[in-house]
Amino acid sequence: MKKNSAIGVIGADSMVGSRFCELSQLSLVKAVLGSEISVDITDSESVTKFFEENEFESVILFSAYTDVDVAEKQRDDTDGSCWQINVIGVRNIIEACRKFKRKLVFISTDFVFDGTSGPYSEEDVLGPDLEKVSWYGITKIEAEKIVQELNNSIIIRIAYPYRGIFHKKDDIVKRILRLYRKGKLYPMFDNQYITPTFIDDLAPAVEMLVNKNQSGIFHIVSPTITTQYDFARKLLETFGQDSEKLERMSVIKFLKENNHTPRPIRGGLKAEKIKKLGFTPTDWQTGLKIIFDQSNGQLI
Repeated sequence: MKKNSAIGVIGADSMVGSRFCELSQLSLVKAVLGSEISVDITDSESVTKFFEENEFESVILFSAYTDVDVAEKQRDDTDGSCWQINVIGVRNIIEACRKFKRKLVFISTDFVFDGTSGPYSEEDVLGPDLEKVSWYGITKIEAEKIVQELNNSIIIRIAYPYRGIFHKKDDIVKRILRLYRKGKLYPMFDNQYITPTFIDDLAPAVEMLVNKNQSGIFHIVSPTITTQYDFARKLLETFGQDSEKLERMSVIKFLKENNHTPRPIRGGLKAEKIKKLGFTPTDWQTGLKIIFDQSNGQLI
């Protein structure tokens, strides 16, 4: 089947994928599980059918298992849904890309690093201490290895993605505002370092990378680093709320006292590589102002 310059979007109804579709200037073939154009990435026949019946030159994979805490309960279980979606599903997509000669854009995460010496560049070694990496992170490490078997591929790592109005799922912004509104906001970590991704950046960044025929790994995150506490404080202030009520705590102390999912402590990603190509991701403080304007100042 003749290809065209369209891009196939797998997971077009996801929190990140749906916003990409709303903002993209590219011609899109949108796949949503259970819809008219549907693909189950864990089913190789379903994947093959999608590639056979639709015309696109590249494909971007947003579908993933992302519930980090639930995934941790599946640790070391390769029959679990997290591994099946994030590893076996990616393997099926890679095999189809190779067979049909399509370029892949794969969405990954800062959780592929153990969070002991961030922020990390695209060249830093994954992990390396897997005992400090969540099971979710381990499945994404395996997925990245599979993706790199394909010569013509792009890996985009994002971190703590957030966007404006979206009612289907919480992101870091909506969770903080929702719990604050209910008077149930827990203390925020003041020593966990993050570089949040403004989801609106994905569409123009991907368009640039595809148009410039790039391959390899790129980070699309805030160029400046922050902490969970400072992010939450600025968020509340931006939305006109009382940030003085916000409590802080140590992530190191929390993880020692609780049998909890491993999380990067000194994490975050560096965005220098994509900046050198001509795209500067949105700073986290600017991103918060933008979603405030997008929501007309209403708590989202």
